[in-house]
Amino acid sequence: MNDSDHQTQMLHGFNHMQYMSTFFTSGTYYDIELIIIGDKRYKTHKSILHAASPLFRTKLNQNIRELVMNCEGIRDESIAKAFEFIYKGTVELRLEQVANILKLADMWQMDGLKKYCYSYLEIVCQDNRQVYQKNEEIDDYLLDNFLRITKHEKFLNMSADNVKRLLSSDDLQVSSEGQVFEGLSHWVKHDWTNRKNDLYSLMKCVRYPLCSISFLLEEVASLCCESVEGYQLLLDALKWHEIPQKRSTLSLMNSKSRKKNKQVLIIGRKNIGMSVGIKAYNLRTKSWTVYHKMDIRSTDFSTAMFKNNVFVFGGWNFVDRSHNRVYSFDLLTGALKNLAPMKVKRSLSTAVVVNGRIFVIGGYNQENILDTVEEYDYVKNSWIKVASMKRKRHCHASVVYKEDIYVFGGENEDEYLNSVEVFNTKKNQWKILRPMKWKRSSFAAVVVEDYIYCIGGNDSPIDNVERYDPESDTWTVAGNSLVKDFNQVAICHDRKIICFAGYWNTTVQEYDPANDQWKIISQMPNNRNHYTAHVVDLCL
Repeated sequence: MNDSDHQTQMLHGFNHMQYMSTFFTSGTYYDIELIIIGDKRYKTHKSILHAASPLFRTKLNQNIRELVMNCEGIRDESIAKAFEFIYKGTVELRLEQVANILKLADMWQMDGLKKYCYSYLEIVCQDNRQVYQKNEEIDDYLLDNFLRITKHEKFLNMSADNVKRLLSSDDLQVSSEGQVFEGLSHWVKHDWTNRKNDLYSLMKCVRYPLCSISFLLEEVASLCCESVEGYQLLLDALKWHEIPQKRSTLSLMNSKSRKKNKQVLIIGRKNIGMSVGIKAYNLRTKSWTVYHKMDIRSTDFSTAMFKNNVFVFGGWNFVDRSHNRVYSFDLLTGALKNLAPMKVKRSLSTAVVVNGRIFVIGGYNQENILDTVEEYDYVKNSWIKVASMKRKRHCHASVVYKEDIYVFGGENEDEYLNSVEVFNTKKNQWKILRPMKWKRSSFAAVVVEDYIYCIGGNDSPIDNVERYDPESDTWTVAGNSLVKDFNQVAICHDRKIICFAGYWNTTVQEYDPANDQWKIISQMPNNRNHYTAHVVDLCL
């Protein structure tokens, strides 16, 4: 296309937009009414709505004459601005309107209007100063009891510098980053006249990538109206969520989770017939809380963490025995969903995530021990079969190291295994590696830096620990754990191993590879059989 053709095409499109805007202003040829809950009605055109958004394309059909939409929290002026944009391709904006219009654009899936608002904010917002960071010590009581003190005099009378240090601290104890912003808001509004000039420097202490888009548009935006610089933060936060490829350029965005929010979710149940429970272990306080219950009556399942969801694969129950059902549990909303079942029934399998790809490996289906592997497509909610392992196995351990899946031990018929194999996820190929020194089943395996540790398990049970070097394909013996057990699970935290007890006891141990020493750090509420564990940031 030459320049003349391009200009003709652009002029043609512009003339069409101008002509359509006359339909909007004159009320000509209306063929549908958009009804907003709350008795607001807007006459419009199906074809125009159809072109404006994929949401409308899914809701409109040839015979429909009225379309009801829930626009709770959206102001009338924002709806009017959205219609003006739909028909004209442009709209006049004011700074105090943008957040509400963005919220509506997100609700109606109008990407064009969202980009238009972002462009407007880009022009308005020029300040791009760096995040203020200061590493001075803050009273531990304030860090540990932030939610309690945010409405008390001790907090409300703090200086701006001390509030800034508190909000910036990695050790601040909160369950969501939104609570940090709410504390900030409460402090500023307590003496708005004298503190509004501190708003921007304090807003930079909040870790907006850990906030949801709805929170940004509903809560953060409401405090941005007094600060053009604050809108820059809001804009960058929205970019972080909506345009991942821009993240490296967003110097104001701190996406690092606060240390005290790291917890271990223990997923499983003690007795068959009970709902699957989730308990949370605080890695700093070494305390336990009941996090949630899932309405799943199954055991011997495998789990994976992906996109703030716990995925539960297969398992065993009294009715179906081994089954192929799959669930997802949303840690943000508590919603439990049924997903597409696996191709094969399997219990006592393992599940791992590699670059967004979820694999379920091996297991047992009441008739056969399995060597098969399936991959779950999260977007399509479907399963595909990938290359099978070299050995059939269940009660094995699987870990991910540098995009490859390493599988250790397990059982095959009446035999405990010490065999090891690795799956190249890019080539869809399995390869046999050097075997472990001990045969193991129902044991813990965990990656710490460039090594993989295998801990305890059946054969008797055992307390032996060995370390695998993937680069040299060699094994070395590490210090024995302090208890003999099987069905343990282990996680890596601060370059150390936290190993949770299994069938025989309730001990929580910590292993420091630097000095090859184990120590007991806590106790579990009860012993468990075939459960899973994931480190999560409860500031989701």
